[in-house]
Amino acid sequence: MRQHSKRNEKQNMKQDSKQNEKRAAKQPPKSDIKWNMNKEIRLKRFFIIFLTHTILSLVFVGLLWTCLLFAASYSGVTIPANAVEHSLSVWIATLDGHRAVAPEEVPEGVSYAFFDTNNVLLQTNFDEKTLPTAVKLAASNGQGITKRAGTLIYFCFNTDTQRVVVAYRLMARFASPLMRRLFPNAELFFFLLLFIMLAVDLVLIASGYARKLNRELQKLASAAEEIRQQNLDFNPQRTRLFEFNRIMDSLDRLKTDLNRSLKEQWATEQQKKQQLAALAHDIKTPLSIVTGNAELLLESGQTEEQQEYTAFILEHAGQIHHYVTGIIELFRSSHLCGSGNRCQLEELLLEAIQNVESLGNKKRLSCILTTACLPDHLQVPKDALRRIFDNLIDNAVEYSPKDGTVFLHASAAEHMLRLSIRDEGEGFSKEALSLATAEFYRADQSRGSKTHFGLGLAIAKQITEELNGTLCLENAPEGGALVTVCIPLTCC
Repeated sequence: MRQHSKRNEKQNMKQDSKQNEKRAAKQPPKSDIKWNMNKEIRLKRFFIIFLTHTILSLVFVGLLWTCLLFAASYSGVTIPANAVEHSLSVWIATLDGHRAVAPEEVPEGVSYAFFDTNNVLLQTNFDEKTLPTAVKLAASNGQGITKRAGTLIYFCFNTDTQRVVVAYRLMARFASPLMRRLFPNAELFFFLLLFIMLAVDLVLIASGYARKLNRELQKLASAAEEIRQQNLDFNPQRTRLFEFNRIMDSLDRLKTDLNRSLKEQWATEQQKKQQLAALAHDIKTPLSIVTGNAELLLESGQTEEQQEYTAFILEHAGQIHHYVTGIIELFRSSHLCGSGNRCQLEELLLEAIQNVESLGNKKRLSCILTTACLPDHLQVPKDALRRIFDNLIDNAVEYSPKDGTVFLHASAAEHMLRLSIRDEGEGFSKEALSLATAEFYRADQSRGSKTHFGLGLAIAKQITEELNGTLCLENAPEGGALVTVCIPLTCC
C-alpha cells in the first residue's frame, strides 16, 4: 500500500510539472506582455478618441468661462448691464421738476445734454455722432420719451427751466477705471477671452495628438531610413496603430528580402570579379608567349611584308597586355590601402612630374607643380598614392593637346590632404562628369587611344574611397579637366 501511494505521488508530481511547463509555454514573453499593455488600435478609433477628447475639452473650457463670468460679476469686477439703467431710474425718481439739474448729479455712465426751454443747447458730454439724435429728441418737446438708437437708449424729461436728454448703453462694464478705459465693453472682452481659450485649447489638443501620431510615424520613417542606408541588421520598432504596424510588417519583409538579395548579389559580384581576375591572369601567360615569339620572329630573317605582320601582332598584343594589366590592377587596388610602405609626399610629387614628362614626351608636354600649406614632413601611403597619381597622370596625358601643360597642386587644410591635377584639353562633357569614374567608361571612343580602356579614373576613385577620401571631377575655369582628390590626414 505504501509503495502504491508513493507511485501515485510520483505520477501526480510528474503530471503537475508537465502542466506547469505547458502553462509556462502558453504565457507570452515579457516583451509581449509589455506590448499587450499598450495594445494597438486602429486609426478610426484613434481619431474617435481625438474627437471625443476635443469635445469634452471644449465643454470644460465653456464651463470654466461661465464660472469666470459669474465670478467677475459677483466679486464686483464687472458691473451688470442693467446697473446704469437702475441707477438712472432711481435718480430720476428723486428729481424735483421745479428745480434745475446740475451735470454733476447725473449718474456715472450716463451721457447728458441740457437745453433751455427754447431748445438751445446749454451743456453736453455727447460725442459728435450721438448728439444729433439728442437734439432731435429735445426738439420733439415730449416728456418721458424713450428712444433706442443702436446700442444707446435715450430718455428725455423736462423741468421748469430745462429740457434734459440722457442716454446709456445696456452692456456690462468693468468696475476698474483702467479696465474700463482699455476695454469699454466688458461683454466683448469676455467673448474675446472665450474665443482665445477655445483656440488655445484646440491648438493644445491638436498638437498633443499630432505629437502622438508623429511618434508613431517616426518609427516608420526610421525603419525606412535604415533600409535606404542599407543598414539591414535592425529590428523594426512596433507602433500602437494597427495600420502602421501593417506597413511596418511590409518594411520588415522588404528589409529581409533586400538583405538576402544584396548578399546574393554581392556574392555573385565577388564571384564574377574573381573569375574575371583569374581569367585576366591566365591570359597573361599565353600572351607573354605570343609576344616573346613575335619578338624572336623580328630578329629572324623576314621579308618586309612579314616584318609588317609581326609588328602588327606585337602592337595588338601590347594592347591586350595593357588591358589585362588594368583589369588586374582594378581588382587588387583595395589591397594597396593597408599600412604598407610610407614615404615623403615630396618624393611622390617629384616622381609624378617625371612621369608626366616621360609619358608626354611625344606630345612635348610640360608639368608645373604648386604647393600650399604642406607640413615639412608628411608621411603618406606610398603604394596607394602612387597608383592614384599614375592613373590620373595617364588620363591627363591622354587628353592633353600637343605642347600643353599639366598642372599639379598639393595642399593641406582642415585635416585633409588635397591633390589636384589639371590638363589643357577639352574638359569633361556633361555625361562624363557623372560617368567618368565608372569602370570601362570612355567619353569618346573615336578620340581615345588604343591603350586607354576607361579604367584609370575608376581605379583612382576606388583607392581614394578605400582611404576614406573623395574624388571630384570638374571643368576648370581656365579650361581643361580638373580632378581633385581629398583624403584625411589621418590616413597619411
